[in-house]
Amino acid sequence: MKMGLIFPNKDRKDKAVHLGLGYLASFTRNVHSDLEITILDTRVAKKSEINQFFHTSFDLVCITVLSPVYYEVIHLVDTFRDLNPTIKICLGGPYVTTIMEEIFKEIPADFAIYGEGEQTLTDLIYHLKGQKEIETIHGLLYISSSGETITNAPRAQFTDLDSLPFPAYDLFQMERYPIHRIVTSRGCPYECSFCNSSSIWQYNWRKRSPENLILEIEYLIKNFRRKTFFFNDNSFNIQMDRVEEFCERLINKKLDILWSTPVRIENITQGLADKMKKAGCYNVGIGIESANNDILASIGKRVTIEEVTKGIRIFKKAEIEVLGQFVIGSPGDTLTTVKESLNYAKHSELDFVMFYSVLPFKGTHQWDYVNKFGKFYSKTIHDYHFIKPRIVFDTPEFPYNDRLEAIRLAKNEGYYCDSNDRNSIFDLGRGIVQRAQSYLPEKMGNKIYLSSKYIYRKWMINRMGTHQSKVEKSGK
Repeated sequence: MKMGLIFPNKDRKDKAVHLGLGYLASFTRNVHSDLEITILDTRVAKKSEINQFFHTSFDLVCITVLSPVYYEVIHLVDTFRDLNPTIKICLGGPYVTTIMEEIFKEIPADFAIYGEGEQTLTDLIYHLKGQKEIETIHGLLYISSSGETITNAPRAQFTDLDSLPFPAYDLFQMERYPIHRIVTSRGCPYECSFCNSSSIWQYNWRKRSPENLILEIEYLIKNFRRKTFFFNDNSFNIQMDRVEEFCERLINKKLDILWSTPVRIENITQGLADKMKKAGCYNVGIGIESANNDILASIGKRVTIEEVTKGIRIFKKAEIEVLGQFVIGSPGDTLTTVKESLNYAKHSELDFVMFYSVLPFKGTHQWDYVNKFGKFYSKTIHDYHFIKPRIVFDTPEFPYNDRLEAIRLAKNEGYYCDSNDRNSIFDLGRGIVQRAQSYLPEKMGNKIYLSSKYIYRKWMINRMGTHQSKVEKSGK
């Protein structure tokens, strides 16, 4: 049986292994030994490879769906339907879990998987082999023979993540990716108003053991050369003793890797930050969201700006770079509170600052808040990413023109981001650095990476400021 897996992201900035597809591939082929799997990443694939993929006689094609690439997914499905009208197509990914049955409105797929997908896809393959009734497959949406959309019962989540095989890295063209990414946990126990990760994972946080993580890091270095690592969790340090044990193992193994990760800023001590630095951590990202404590309370962050400031200083004392991320438009936000956040960011010890317009996703408190107190300009989530300026709703206390002014002020500081588009200069730079890290001694390769990252960041900040200056002078 032949199965094709697709990661649609041809116009996105980052080249990154889709770990979800990697887990689907490794899990299903462990169960179905006759399964022949091909993975297509439209961001890194050549035109000839994409054409070959389209003309392969697959029994099942699975496509992961993110809201920013929704229209690329439609194009892919339409292309397959034109070439082979009978091919079975299954959708999956976070956007399916967010909008559920609505995914079939514009995309003529046969199946869709919501929630955790490994066992559901495995059971779907059994069904296509005639060995399992479709009604019994938990976590599956499908179109019945009468054209009705059927939603099966949800699937229970894995409790032991160490039992899962590593992602099928061998099916990816690993030399085309600039960094190694690893998921060390799934889910998040917090309930931030704007984040749909918690609703997707049902507020259930599960972790992998430090020993299991070290094995994967060693596997990646041995088989796909040395690169910088990114731990792609919602929050890496939810359990601090786990982080400490992981760092101790990295240090004792003398792996000398560079790594970065998102963290909860209040879950840190000076001792732990120092140990993270010694273990190779050079950068952490923190979701500050707002410098106003009332806003932080209203969005469920469970942290104060004073705790944020303390955490930043701890990381800075450990010589770890800190990226701070803020959002414009949280419940209770106004132009005044955004100015408060801008002032905080400007005078903080943060190394890099990004402001984003908050986007309401179904299943979040933010969505409910806008429905109750505000006005949507669009409720089509996958269209959010194409709206410029990125204002998809307003509220009486924070009307459209004030939001426009907030964005302008953030742009003036070089902080605002409303794009994650492909960048050829970024690609070239990361490709050169990746090769340096792969072939030079560990410490020299790491030094080149950090120096190049610093240069690129300064260039990007200057570029954003120059672009905004030109816009203002032109009167646009």
